[in-house]
Amino acid sequence: MTNQQWILFDKDGTLIHFDQSWTKIGIQLVDDVCAYYKINNQSEVYHKLGIRDHQFVKGSIMASGTLKDMINVFNAFTDADTTKWVSERSQQLIRQRQPEIDLYEGVQTLLYELKQQSYHLGLVTSDNAVGVDKFIKTTQLEQVFDILISTEGNHYEKPDARLLQPLWDMGVQGKSLVMVGDTDNDMLTGKNAGSALNVGVRTGLGQEATFEAADVVIDDISQLLSVLDKKADQRS
Repeated sequence: MTNQQWILFDKDGTLIHFDQSWTKIGIQLVDDVCAYYKINNQSEVYHKLGIRDHQFVKGSIMASGTLKDMINVFNAFTDADTTKWVSERSQQLIRQRQPEIDLYEGVQTLLYELKQQSYHLGLVTSDNAVGVDKFIKTTQLEQVFDILISTEGNHYEKPDARLLQPLWDMGVQGKSLVMVGDTDNDMLTGKNAGSALNVGVRTGLGQEATFEAADVVIDDISQLLSVLDKKADQRS
């Protein structure tokens, strides 16, 4: 592959062990919505969203859906448009979040090896800028990533390819992208962007993903280099 090839990584569940603080603030958001809109049947809301025993049910909206999916459920229970309130409260909780950052074994070595091979590296995450900054500083990976794309309250979110507008503004084309992530939304983001390759990873939420939009599925991030080498051989 040429030195114009970009590899876009999801963060939670792909580069780091799935951050349980996301589960905590997700449940807190649901509780806050039920309290604010006076929803009495909170257990039914939990069921519709996929919350059981303080965890997210595999394949549920909470596990692999979007904030818009959650809002659609809230709207059904309130007969009101909760979009503005939920979006603002979600961002408040994200800003208050205390992230748990634990890199998977071998991630740093992999990223530096990819840089040596002249790949451009990007981070594309549903976390906000504050969480991304905390991740970068904690892992000391400031010099590794060429671009950091996060989701803010009024921004596009995965799998909307418009989330990647900073790349389009740089003249990057979808065919130059490799998307790597642990969720179906990650793979759909790549597909919607017209990526050259979508790599699903069976860590984090990847254990329950269908990966229908993935071109390749690997057990963990350490196997990415062999996938890229094979793809390069096929192109040559």
